[in-house]
Amino acid sequence: MVKYFFLVLMFSFSLFNFCEAQKMNSTEEQIFRSEAVKFIQNFYAELPLLLPKLNDSIPKSDENEQGKPIIKKVTNKDVFIDKFFPNHDIYVHNDLSPDDEAKRTDKRVMTIEEYLPELKRIYDNKKEKLVFTLKSALGKEVRYNGQAQEAYYFVKIEIERKLKGAYLGLQYTENVKALDIYVRTLDKPDTKLLKFSIIGIDFKSRQIKEPGAMTMEEATAQGLKFFDEEEFEKAYKYLNFHSKNKKFARNSNASWAMAYMNFWGRGTEKNDKEMVKWLDSSADRDNLYALYFLGENYFFGEYGVEENEKKGLKYIRSAAKKGLAEAQYSLGEKYEKGQGGLKPDKKDAKYWYEKASKQGHAKAKAALKALNATGGKK
Repeated sequence: MVKYFFLVLMFSFSLFNFCEAQKMNSTEEQIFRSEAVKFIQNFYAELPLLLPKLNDSIPKSDENEQGKPIIKKVTNKDVFIDKFFPNHDIYVHNDLSPDDEAKRTDKRVMTIEEYLPELKRIYDNKKEKLVFTLKSALGKEVRYNGQAQEAYYFVKIEIERKLKGAYLGLQYTENVKALDIYVRTLDKPDTKLLKFSIIGIDFKSRQIKEPGAMTMEEATAQGLKFFDEEEFEKAYKYLNFHSKNKKFARNSNASWAMAYMNFWGRGTEKNDKEMVKWLDSSADRDNLYALYFLGENYFFGEYGVEENEKKGLKYIRSAAKKGLAEAQYSLGEKYEKGQGGLKPDKKDAKYWYEKASKQGHAKAKAALKALNATGGKK
C-alpha cells in the first residue's frame, strides 16, 4: 500500500504539471524567445566581468535547518551559476580553444563548474582583456517537456558570438564558433516567462557519434540532451554506456535521469534497486528532485530502504530549503499534521506553504487558504 502511495506521489508530481500545461500562444512564444535572447545577452555581458573576482567570497542570505534566516559566505562563481543554470552539473561544450576544435589535450565537454575556472585560467590576464561580443541570437521553435518532474518549455537560441582575448596570455585570438544554447522556463502560472535558466550549450550542427566513440563527458552530455527531449531509449543508451565510471555518478543530472528511467521503465526495464542507487548518487550532489523523492522514500520505507522518518525529513527539508516547491508543500503538510516526529505547528506549516504558493503550487495554495481560515495559529 505504501509502495503504491509513493508511486502515485512520484507520478502525480509529473502528471499534475502535465495536465495543467497550456500550450503557449503565439504571443507568449514570441515573448519567451525575446526574453530568452535577453537572458543570453546578460550571460555573455556578465561572463568577462566575473573572471577577476571568480573565487571571491560574498555574504548571502540563507536559512538554517529550522528555516530561520542566516548569512553564509559563497563565491561569485556560485552566485553566477545559480543565476543562469538550474544546478552546477550542467554540461557545456568547450568553446575556449582558438582552434576550430578543442585540442586533443583539452576536454571537449565539461560542466559549468569546470568551464568557468578554465575560462579564467586561459583568458584572465593583464595583456589582453577578455571580450565577448554577441553578434546575433535567434530564437527557434519553442518546445515542451511534460515528462519532467517540473514540466517546462525550452527554446534553442542559435548564436554567433566573438570571443576576443590573449590565449594563455600569449596568442591573441578571435574565436567565432557558432553555438546553440537551450533556455528553459518552468510551466507555472506564477513564473512562466519570468524565470529562465540554461540547460545546455552545444556546438552548432555537431555530429552525433556512437557512445563508445565519445568520452564519458561527451556521451553523458548527449544522453542528457536526449533525456530533455524525451527520447528515452537513446538517452539510456548514451547514459548507461559510461555509468560504471565513478565520475559519471558525480553528475547529479545524469544520476537523476538514470533514477527516473529505472523507476518508470522508460528506455530500460523497471528496476527499483537501480532507481534507489541512482537517487542516492544524485542526492549526494544536491539534486533537488532526488533529495525530495529519496526523502519520501525513506519516510515511508519502500524500494529496498528501511523506514526512517528522521532521515527522510532531513532530505525533504534540504530540498525545501533549496527551493523545490513540492518539497516545501510536503514539509508544510508534515508540520501541520505533526508527522514524522514533528510536533503539530501551524506557524511552520504556514511558512512552508507560503514558500510553495509563491511558486504557483496549487495544493500549497489550497492548504494555505484552509490554514488561514483557522487563524493559522499553533
